[in-house]
Amino acid sequence: MIDQMVGDVMTRSVQTIPPETTACDVATLFADHDIGSAVVVDPETGEYIGIVTASDIMRQVAAGADIEFVRVDAFLSTPLITTASTEDIHTAATLMKEHSIRRLPVTDDGDIVGILTTTDLTHYLPRLRNTILRGRNDLAAQ
Repeated sequence: MIDQMVGDVMTRSVQTIPPETTACDVATLFADHDIGSAVVVDPETGEYIGIVTASDIMRQVAAGADIEFVRVDAFLSTPLITTASTEDIHTAATLMKEHSIRRLPVTDDGDIVGILTTTDLTHYLPRLRNTILRGRNDLAAQ
């Protein structure tokens, strides 16, 4: 198997929000930054307490919630599942599958340094294929 680290594939920009942020403000943040998630951070302790995704916002809308007033601490996903940037892609993808998540925050020494998404993994697949083919060609040439 080819070892590829999460840090080589992840998205480095991660938005964080406090738990009192409204669903409407998060939806605006998502639209403004063309993103689908934000990590929720306790402003007093700096602790990462969960994640909010575009799907979470859509569920609030579908349930008839007033997104102008409902705060993310009422519906965020917890606990926050994370991985290290030095973890291999296969292990991280397995973790995502086991927890049925499409976004996996990446931490190093307790700090968020990126996020691994299913989109990141999809963009990685052609590189993996090319690496495998190049390896096969090198073996055939020997």
